[in-house]
Amino acid sequence: MRRRDRQLSEDEALKIIDESEYATLSCIDESGEIFSVPISPVRDADIIYIHGAPAGTKAKLFQNGRAVTAVFVSYNRVPTPSDEEYRSIANDAAALGSRVYTTEYRSAIAVCEANEVLDDERKIYALRILCEKYTPNYMSRVEFASRASLKRTKIYELKIKSITAKAKIL
Repeated sequence: MRRRDRQLSEDEALKIIDESEYATLSCIDESGEIFSVPISPVRDADIIYIHGAPAGTKAKLFQNGRAVTAVFVSYNRVPTPSDEEYRSIANDAAALGSRVYTTEYRSAIAVCEANEVLDDERKIYALRILCEKYTPNYMSRVEFASRASLKRTKIYELKIKSITAKAKIL
């Protein structure tokens, strides 16, 4: 990591994953092309779960321990200084660049190993924790809906092999 002063701990990196509404997952396909897809992740310990359709590129690629990289951003904001602060640094290019014309963020990158989850009970578990994250007010029928969706939904586990994170907060 180039900016060691912005590096975060592993625990902070995991928190970024937990707070991210979505992420981008990338890997190299069989022809050497980069495949990237937005995902809705949920984490349990060192496993990130995602879901998808039974056909398509995800279904073809996220198998057999394929190396994938997931990028998460839990916070992203362009600063809005007060008029007074802006005037006070208006003639200082470095200050303008670092305090006005910049972006605050928290991000994490996880290098993972992707595998399809085949056990129905583990699939139900993954769907439940996905729903706890994204639809917490509608949990009363999640198992019913999850069981009904097993034939048309694939679940993948992304085992975290390494993780880094950084932040810039003014």
